[in-house]
Amino acid sequence: MDEFLAELEARMASATRASGVHPPLTAEALQVIAAADHGGTPMFTSANLARIAKENGVDVSSDMTPNDIIAELRRRQQPGS
Repeated sequence: MDEFLAELEARMASATRASGVHPPLTAEALQVIAAADHGGTPMFTSANLARIAKENGVDVSSDMTPNDIIAELRRRQQPGS
């Protein structure tokens, strides 16, 4: 079952990249953006922030700041992005 889900996620990610359309953000990603809007930007990239980013199709690199990650989540939130 886990292999099936992994394959399905990979296919969805591939289709998303090919079409240039991102799926809707998760509730957690929206909460991260809302917290940042109210001054709640994390000081460092926690494992939780990295997980949320990954679940929303953001490839987190070691040189990305929390602000970079949140900016990418915002970009994916915008219609037509």
